Amino acid sequence: MSVQLVILGLLSEQPRHGYELRQEVERRLYATYINLSGGSLYYNLSQLERAGYVEKAWVEQKGRYPTRQVYQITPTGKEYLQAELRRLLFDTEGREKFFDPLNAALAFGHFIDYEELREALATHLKWAQKRAGWVAEQQEYWRAQNIPLVQAKIIEHGLACLKAEIAWLEQFLQDLDAPEARQLKQELRSPVS
Repeated sequence: MSVQLVILGLLSEQPRHGYELRQEVERRLYATYINLSGGSLYYNLSQLERAGYVEKAWVEQKGRYPTRQVYQITPTGKEYLQAELRRLLFDTEGREKFFDPLNAALAFGHFIDYEELREALATHLKWAQKRAGWVAEQQEYWRAQNIPLVQAKIIEHGLACLKAEIAWLEQFLQDLDAPEARQLKQELRSPVS
């Protein structure tokens, strides 16, 4: 999910300042898909403003807090958002371009010690199980909030992906322990220095 797409989508619902955008990203679990640090948020807002897709609407100040610039989407930004949504809905090739650091490391896994590989896979399994538990809790919370069907399906999709990851990691660990993995253990025994 693109940072700029998320920003435009949130601003199409209502004008917001940067902190509100970050809060919504967290609240809606988009942080699972995008990294929206403060620097990244304001960089992307600046890029969108230069492109004419968003504009500064007004400055807001509450109490003693610093002033906050509120942004809103422009008509051109709404057109661009619609075009991007349509493009992404049918972009099957884009889904193939997925970088997973674990797969990148496994591509050269023969340079890693067997026990280290096993430990890394167990670490990933523990992370995936913990993350799936958290997403399941979020799913229950959001169900009670009567969120739109497509929002519920995003959470469901994330949970399904985590469950598949857990099953794959569990099978990988079992395969490492199988007698047939003896050759792999020998290949992994002496890592490259």
